[in-house]
Amino acid sequence: MFSSASNAQASSLLRYPLRFKLVAIVAVLLFAAALVVATLAAWRQENLTQSLREDTAWVVYKLDRDAVQLLNHLLAVTREPLSPAAHEELNLRFELLYSRITLLNDGEVSNLLQQIDTARELLSQIQQQLDVLDIMFTPYNALELNQLPVASLEDELQALTRLTERLVIAINGYLAESATEERAQLSLLYKLLMSLIIGMSLAAFLVIAFLVREMRESAAIRRNQEKLGRQLEVTAKQAQAANQAKSDFLAMVSHEIRTPLNGVIGMSELLRESASPAQVEDYAQTIHDSANQLLAMINEILDFSKIEAGHLTLETSPTELKPLIDSVVVLFAPRAKMKGLALTVNVDALVPTWVLVDAGRLRQILLNLIANAIKFTDHGEVRVRVSSTVEQLLFEISDTGCGLSEQQQQRLFEPFQQADASVARRFGGTGLGLAICKRLSEAMQGRLGVKSTPGQGSTFWCELPLIAADPVATSLPPVPKRDFAGTTLLLVEDNAVNRKVAMGLLARLGCDIVWAESGHDALAMVQSQQVHLIFMDIQLPDMDGLTVTQRLREQGGWLASVPIVAMTAGGAEDDRQRCLAVGMDDYVTKPLSLSALSNVLALQLSSLDTMPLQALAVIPGLTGEQSLLNSDTLSMLKTALGEASMIQLIMLYHQQVSDYSAQLAACLAATPLTPEQEQQVARLAHQLRGESLSMGADKIAELAKQLETLAKTQRSTSTQLDEVFSTLRLAAAHTHAALERWSRDHLSV
Repeated sequence: MFSSASNAQASSLLRYPLRFKLVAIVAVLLFAAALVVATLAAWRQENLTQSLREDTAWVVYKLDRDAVQLLNHLLAVTREPLSPAAHEELNLRFELLYSRITLLNDGEVSNLLQQIDTARELLSQIQQQLDVLDIMFTPYNALELNQLPVASLEDELQALTRLTERLVIAINGYLAESATEERAQLSLLYKLLMSLIIGMSLAAFLVIAFLVREMRESAAIRRNQEKLGRQLEVTAKQAQAANQAKSDFLAMVSHEIRTPLNGVIGMSELLRESASPAQVEDYAQTIHDSANQLLAMINEILDFSKIEAGHLTLETSPTELKPLIDSVVVLFAPRAKMKGLALTVNVDALVPTWVLVDAGRLRQILLNLIANAIKFTDHGEVRVRVSSTVEQLLFEISDTGCGLSEQQQQRLFEPFQQADASVARRFGGTGLGLAICKRLSEAMQGRLGVKSTPGQGSTFWCELPLIAADPVATSLPPVPKRDFAGTTLLLVEDNAVNRKVAMGLLARLGCDIVWAESGHDALAMVQSQQVHLIFMDIQLPDMDGLTVTQRLREQGGWLASVPIVAMTAGGAEDDRQRCLAVGMDDYVTKPLSLSALSNVLALQLSSLDTMPLQALAVIPGLTGEQSLLNSDTLSMLKTALGEASMIQLIMLYHQQVSDYSAQLAACLAATPLTPEQEQQVARLAHQLRGESLSMGADKIAELAKQLETLAKTQRSTSTQLDEVFSTLRLAAAHTHAALERWSRDHLSV
């Protein structure tokens, strides 16, 4: 009977509404949480209070000890005449004592002391006593006859020690009383805690009873979880597909990069072997085409990254439409003719002559669409048609190629996607071109799409808002010239490969080049030679090119107006703005080309062609070619070796000087030099001197001998070595330019 009653009671508990059970569970949990939080808070507060009391007792104790020590020290040092040092030490001890009372008057320690009446009164008396002593502890020079009132100080300090002793006793008494009260409160809290534990146990039993009922609902919950699991599986498959797309992209990009890179490396290997002039030209053309293909691919990936990151900026301006389209189409005319395709352009008569658009981005879209049309069309024609409505401008590029299926059209504008795997294998590419075009058109408030039928060709269309613009009078830029003979340039570049490329291209344009490997070298170089233009790398080992430019401009004179062109591997728009903001005149990006450098030189030197350079004499004897080179030695080498071998010898000497400079700079970077480093500097300078004498570079040989002598002299300083080495590096740059001029004048190969 008792069992049946218990079962009935349990069943009645199980039949309570779910709302009631949830409220009960939440109440128990909240109560338990509140209890835990309150306990932790009380425990933490107690710890803080105890810590504060201990800190207060310690500070009061130290105040008393410092007062007693000051009195004892005063009695010890005044047995003999007081010296300035002893006087200063007394002042310092008093300052330390005074700082103790400052700690007691500030912060939480002060709040605790204010609660103790006796301590508050004693603290006030101690402060008054210290103020009296502060007047008596005066600086040494201010005292008459350099004597302290020792007797008065002893009396006042004894009075102070009595006060501090009473303060220590008062604080200790307060702490003892507080400890007694806290023990009584702790006993009461233990009793309350036991009551709460019993209550929580009862509440836990009720919660267990409620949870039995919840087991009946577990089946429904499991069903919901299974449904959610299926949804998660779908999401996981989508994530795997995205990850696979990324992996496919990396594999595809790796393949696409390796293809032109193989052309560059392979053809450069062949160029190292003996070959006929025709083969050399073919190898060089292959390297050039492969490098351009690689650069186009990198630019495509960077463009897409910029768009995805939201850093795309549009530069809308009035643009004459027909010349823009013709300039794009003319680029593909040879390619279309080679494939036997007809490439036609039709601009509707109703299309405005001038429109407001971002010409660069529109050109990029047309380039990509026309290139794709020619690439995927083997026979027939490619048509470019431009039409307009009242509000829209429509570009259509139609071809008679293979066409696209519906499935292919759906994924065509997704990044890293192509029509199918066979297209990627046959034509290559990153699959980013159409994705970039679509995002560019959307950024310009337009649309991009395709209409295609398999086997019948495709028509890609781009629709942009039509905003007519008034004609803008533009003057044609001057035709860039390719011969800049008589132009002297300063190239600031720390990377040997980049410096070699730039100097080779600029020499091909007829320029005389002097170079510097660092910012400090550039600042020293302009003191010894004036140039027509400065090419400035941004990333330099000692300071960035922006800082070097600022320092050059600050010097005034010809440096205030000489054109300075940034030359860097960057390319972001904010980089260009930063360069122009510090005083640079133009900005070119690597990789460099003859056309790019020719355009920059023509633009920046158009008003400076006839400007004579003033001779600078900051470093005498450095810039005169007669002092730099021994013409008799060079003529003898030319006669003995022949022109072809002489050219190779000059190139090898340039490389050797660069290597020696790098090794010497590494050795001289240490301060002070060890005997081993001094021997290394002397050895390198000796080798450089010997090779320079053999080459006819007399100035470098002379400076190398000075450096060798200094390195062997035990009394030489690091400053002397650095000065000679800096002059040597300047002489090396000037000698390089002088050798290049001698080669042009005396060698025909």
